[in-house]
Amino acid sequence: MTPAQIALVHLAKKRLGWDDDMYRAVLFKLGGVLSAKELDQDGFALVMEYANSWGFRSDWRERTYGKRRGMASPKQVDLIRDLWRKWSGADDDAGLNRWLERSFGVAALRFATPDVASKAITALRSMIQRKKKEKAATGGP
Repeated sequence: MTPAQIALVHLAKKRLGWDDDMYRAVLFKLGGVLSAKELDQDGFALVMEYANSWGFRSDWRERTYGKRRGMASPKQVDLIRDLWRKWSGADDDAGLNRWLERSFGVAALRFATPDVASKAITALRSMIQRKKKEKAATGGP
């Protein structure tokens, strides 16, 4: 657990109004621990997913989905979004998800495995290069 992840768990507790008994029960049930510092990455992901089901929202969780075993890393997620913005010219998650489904059979970025993320990154880089070449060929900016 990183200090930022621990702080995020504490922020969720505060925003959701969980008392100490509720907080400890969630940590124990989902992570098998009594302190956020003792959570492993899987436990952290479960606690944050549970907090989200209660209505907690954080930019970090929404943007990167956190570290999840068997899923794209937060760095891959951020890079894919960055490349999509460069290619499409918009911060459009719905459009990105449609492209991922058409191209890789993944319904949304949050379901991308490391392999799919790697392929998506390669494809987006190629698409951006093609777009640059087409603009250069037509004399566009």
